[in-house]
Amino acid sequence: MKFTVILEPESIGYSIHCPALPGCVSQGDSREEAMANIREAIEGILALREKHNMPLPEETPELVSQEIRCCLSERKAEGLPLKIETDEVEVAPKVAV
Repeated sequence: MKFTVILEPESIGYSIHCPALPGCVSQGDSREEAMANIREAIEGILALREKHNMPLPEETPELVSQEIRCCLSERKAEGLPLKIETDEVEVAPKVAV
């Protein structure tokens, strides 16, 4: 499974979140650390969803574009540079036997 993540540069490092998983946020002192941390957060949330028999999240282009617009709007309101990045995190889906 692949999930789009949004990285926002901070004064030190990055904050990062996954639009398809509300509340799935992390950070890191470097881009690489932020990506590793969000992968761990995504895997944890997916494990909890599986444990509670919740459906897998569905990521849509509309969801991602809406979140990008929201991030840029918030950054503008805070006087921050309008610079963000997107990337994908791939996690191995668990297969029930």
